[in-house]
Amino acid sequence: MSLFKVFAKSYLSLFAIMRVCSVSESNPVSVILFIALVYIFYKIQEDKFEGRIEPRDPALAAILSLLFTCSTIAASYHTIIGSLSSFLFCVIILIMSGLGFLIIYYHLMLLIFQASAYVHITGTLYQYPWFSYAAGAFCFVCWLPYFLFEYPAVMTPDSINQYAQIIGAYELSNHHSVVHTAIIWWFYDRGLALTGDAHFGLALYTLAQMAFMAAAAGYVVKTLQKAGFKTPIIFAAVCFYALIPYNGIFAVTMWKDIPFAGCMAVFCAALVRLLLRPNITLPNGKREKIKVSEYFTLIFPYVFSGIMLCLLRGNGWYAFLASLPFILFVYRSCWKMVVPMNLAVIGIVLFVKYPCMEIYDVRQADFAESISIPAQQLASVIANGGSLSADELEFVDRLMDTQKVAAAYKPDVSDNIKNLIRERGIDYLESHKGEFFKNWFLIGLSNPKLYFDSYVAQTRGYWYPDVACEVGLADGIYPNEFGLSWQPILHGGIVVKIREIFFKLNDLFPVYGAFWSMGLLFWLVLIAAALCIRSECAANSLVCLPLIALVLTLCLAAPVAADFRYAYALAYAMPLFLTAPFLRAEN
Repeated sequence: MSLFKVFAKSYLSLFAIMRVCSVSESNPVSVILFIALVYIFYKIQEDKFEGRIEPRDPALAAILSLLFTCSTIAASYHTIIGSLSSFLFCVIILIMSGLGFLIIYYHLMLLIFQASAYVHITGTLYQYPWFSYAAGAFCFVCWLPYFLFEYPAVMTPDSINQYAQIIGAYELSNHHSVVHTAIIWWFYDRGLALTGDAHFGLALYTLAQMAFMAAAAGYVVKTLQKAGFKTPIIFAAVCFYALIPYNGIFAVTMWKDIPFAGCMAVFCAALVRLLLRPNITLPNGKREKIKVSEYFTLIFPYVFSGIMLCLLRGNGWYAFLASLPFILFVYRSCWKMVVPMNLAVIGIVLFVKYPCMEIYDVRQADFAESISIPAQQLASVIANGGSLSADELEFVDRLMDTQKVAAAYKPDVSDNIKNLIRERGIDYLESHKGEFFKNWFLIGLSNPKLYFDSYVAQTRGYWYPDVACEVGLADGIYPNEFGLSWQPILHGGIVVKIREIFFKLNDLFPVYGAFWSMGLLFWLVLIAAALCIRSECAANSLVCLPLIALVLTLCLAAPVAADFRYAYALAYAMPLFLTAPFLRAEN
């Protein structure tokens, strides 16, 4: 019977792999893979493996394997069923593939859980106190070539829109964080006053952003040192920040998403430093008083990064609020320290978002921006000839010109549809929000497949690894009406060719390329959180929580299907969440 189980698991796993990879049934690789799977499952079935399974492992492995299986089926079901048209055969193929993926992911999670017990990466404490400062400086120096090549900054239409607000050509808007726009203005104004050159003013902001991102990297490195991680781990983190090309190009790109990612890394590092305080999560443990130095190394970074997370991006506010109850619960025994910190964040954010923005008459993002996914689903029904009643069609036509939808609709970008709404029905939408959701729901009941396909097309880049996305390919300053132009200091054919090679290596080398995938980063965060929960230090999963909450907000309102900058915070905090399961504090 045991041998039958081995063959059954191996065959279902083989079946799933072949369907998702479009490998033909006659390909000799299938035989090789089947033999390898039989060997693997035979070894897994041995008592030596099963005897090391911890009590929490099966439940955690089952939850993760179910999530990963659903993600794989949802993102790849067109590939899995191929050219089959029979409903019965499609259902059978999907069920067999789903079972195969469940088996693969379940046993893979068990293997990862067991392997983690043999990972020992702590044991060195504060060997080089100056190293974090050197790490930040090293990052800054490594990013300088990007600055010289992209001088004064990489500015896409979003950046140019913010510049137009700075010079008064456009009215102030919080569509692109007005706080970020104000920060750009502060440096731009001083640079302009010094030289009279707008490009120098923008370059001054770029240098400040580089310095902040380098300081954030240094703060993460210092935190890893305080946690006692071994020197090779510290060096790996420094090399990641300094040498991975997307960190360099993003450091000189004028998007709110870049400092947001730096603030997320600082916020997660501050959570790690909280965990490092002796007995902080124990209800009756003896806790140290707050040292004066901790106001600068822990409390201020936590409060500052929390405020900026909430103000730089709208979904950062929701990610913070979603994480807050868990943070307060874990640290409930030291509420005298934690509650004031979080009250300071919430109080300042609310003060800026409401009284301050009202005083300066800052226009908020319209409601159309919040319904990117529902609007896309409605547009997909129109564009693909879905089922609508006369009343439903009339309602949608009040929102957008339905005659233009088919030409405007792009499954992976919602901007065209939101613009159609702004052209015709934004005022109607603002005053009929309840009616909008009612009609959206009823239309969805008649067109579930179109809604599902539209949702997957709009969001799968954030939750499924095998989704191609272009990273760091924007160059210089995009065409504009304000006299700004790309003025590279470092230029030439060789420089351009080197840059092209740097941003193509991820397409050539499998493991290296995996860290350019937002979906894989999300899966790694989930696995890291599970590893924390199964250990004696379940509170360590707090480090992963804001990142998980951030991705969930993207799954609810992503404007673009696979734009790396929206999930860049996961990449910048990667050294923290990958090491969180192995963090051992005095608790």
